Amino acid sequence: MYRRSPLFVIVLLTLVLATSGCVSRNVESISSEEAAAMGPPPEPVAQADQPESLAETPGIDGNIRVAPDVALVPSGSLFVIVRVSGRETGPPLAVKQLGGEVPTSFRITEENAMIPGTPFVGDLDVIVRLDQDGNAFSRQPGDLEGRAGPVQAGGEVEILLEPAVIDEGGNDTAAQ
Repeated sequence: MYRRSPLFVIVLLTLVLATSGCVSRNVESISSEEAAAMGPPPEPVAQADQPESLAETPGIDGNIRVAPDVALVPSGSLFVIVRVSGRETGPPLAVKQLGGEVPTSFRITEENAMIPGTPFVGDLDVIVRLDQDGNAFSRQPGDLEGRAGPVQAGGEVEILLEPAVIDEGGNDTAAQ
């Protein structure tokens, strides 16, 4: 009979325990009624139908600045997030990470889509977050956030960053 060494078992258990939380990270449960009300995301555009250059790619242009009553502007990374209007859960349609300099301007396009080829169609919401630790999955007191929408591809937005309201679990309560 084949016998495994104790070291092999320890390494295997360590790997299993280290990766066990990775799959469920950033996943929220929703009811079947909520899922049915969302509707499907837009279908990806066939490669042959996609624009040849970024200049032809539909996008959203915007300017980001800090609210005048914000006393301290933290350093960190700016995340520009596009979601289907009204959808607060699940993966975003597109994400772009910028440096932490504010004020600044941005252009986010279908080139930044989470699923390549997914078009910007219909009403969209734009969320900008100045995240202190540069980790898009974490939220902490002192992070700044601003929103605009609904907007259509080809539109322009002005985003005013204000302190994000974070609950004890590290969730942004403004999104709910």
